[in-house]
Amino acid sequence: MLSAKTTGWMLVMGMVALVVVIIAGVIQGDPGTTAELVAWAAVNKATWQIVVPINMIANFLLIIFTVGFISWAHSIDDSNGAIVFGKYTALVGLIVIWVADLSQTAAFNTAADNTDAAHALISLSRELTYIGIATLLASFFVVGATAYMKKSGTPALNGLLALVGVVGCVGAFIPAEWSDVFWLLGFLVGMVLMAIIGVQKLMRS
Repeated sequence: MLSAKTTGWMLVMGMVALVVVIIAGVIQGDPGTTAELVAWAAVNKATWQIVVPINMIANFLLIIFTVGFISWAHSIDDSNGAIVFGKYTALVGLIVIWVADLSQTAAFNTAADNTDAAHALISLSRELTYIGIATLLASFFVVGATAYMKKSGTPALNGLLALVGVVGCVGAFIPAEWSDVFWLLGFLVGMVLMAIIGVQKLMRS
């Protein structure tokens, strides 16, 4: 298990990853529909060649965050079944998010030559991003709820993390146009809470 200080820094990296993703989004602009994004990629190679490396930086930061999250979960109770499930759920979410981003990169590379393939890859990327973040939110719920019940760390933060996780995860699958709000806000608030927990660990170490 990692030290409390190392774990704290790693948890903070989740918020840093989120900021990097926002920067990439600002540079890319409004992606619009799948067809519009494919058309954009076909004529804006110079721009997406900047966006892709920035997204990769965010993904590497997300790896660091996930390792810290697993270490934090491990420190709560390494033998608890729910904690074990939460750790593996976070790992699955990370893998799915990576595959989603690689699919988008492949789509950008093929957009100018094969719009059908690019369209399929962008659609796959968006679905996997949705699933990956929802899975990560589910891990927030499981680990946060377990930490709250075991009175580990700051119960209020753990309880709030669990609440954000379950609302974000379940709300993401509501069949409505505004369901995206749940996982977007859930991911944002969840990362903020994890950063706060990370800072607490740094201050206590």
